[in-house]
Amino acid sequence: MSQSYYDILGVARDADGDSIKSAFRAKARKLHPDVSDDPDAGKKFSELNEAYEVLSDPEKKAKYDRLGHERFVSGMSDQHVRAQDVDFGDLGSIIDAMFGGGMGGGFGGFGGASRGASGGTRHRAPMKGKDLHLGLRVSLQDVHHGATKSISVPRGERFTSIDVQVPKGVKHGAKLRLKGQGLPSPMQGGRAGDLYVQIQVDSGGKFTRIDDSLDVVTDLALSIAEATLGAKVDVRTLDDRVVTLTIPEGTASGSKFRIKGHGLNGSNGSRGDLFVRVRIIPPSGADISDTLRDALGSIPAIERS
Repeated sequence: MSQSYYDILGVARDADGDSIKSAFRAKARKLHPDVSDDPDAGKKFSELNEAYEVLSDPEKKAKYDRLGHERFVSGMSDQHVRAQDVDFGDLGSIIDAMFGGGMGGGFGGFGGASRGASGGTRHRAPMKGKDLHLGLRVSLQDVHHGATKSISVPRGERFTSIDVQVPKGVKHGAKLRLKGQGLPSPMQGGRAGDLYVQIQVDSGGKFTRIDDSLDVVTDLALSIAEATLGAKVDVRTLDDRVVTLTIPEGTASGSKFRIKGHGLNGSNGSRGDLFVRVRIIPPSGADISDTLRDALGSIPAIERS
């Protein structure tokens, strides 16, 4: 017998929604394939997601508690479970005796089909395989150019590598659906589940995305002289191109300049903007000559309220 969802999450059967969520987050941080050294991390992470998906949904949780683990994961309906105590062989014999065997073999052969009111046979659709939910970490450059990334997906006791197409401009937290790339169906003829890949965009690096848009911001270091007197400075873009930016006289630290059309690429051919944020860097003590010190000393102090 496989572990129950409560055991996988490590919570009691009477745990409330907040306890279930906290337990899931704690275990997810440890079992995520990107951070765990456990060779079975991918499989365990998928099981953890499956358990949370059921127990965090009140209706699914109630059904799970009512049916039990084995019957729930097998996809049995409530009606099917309530009929488990009936001996279908005996029931078929009784009905055949009552109707003179006129039911075409009676109910003794209860297999994968049942008879409707019109006498036709209704076949139960094979159960679909479980969906998988995995995370994929990408860089801002991957978002800008689009990329093909490989992700390891559990297949029984082994893992297989699947290519994931990362679209240009994809947002942090977006979910990509790969149809039929989840777990196989436990029943012959059933279709496989789907794979849902949640995109996690790294926030580090020279450029920072603005509010999940196509716009990005980068810092530009200026000397006091450049900020005070104005200057022309080179700014390197996401495409590793150089754009010359004109800094006006008296530019304050924290000022932003917009370079249009040099942000992230979007999936529909659109393009965001690059914002350059000024950071004034004062000279170190060793670089301050007497002349510079006198010049700086002649600058009036800022009036403060």
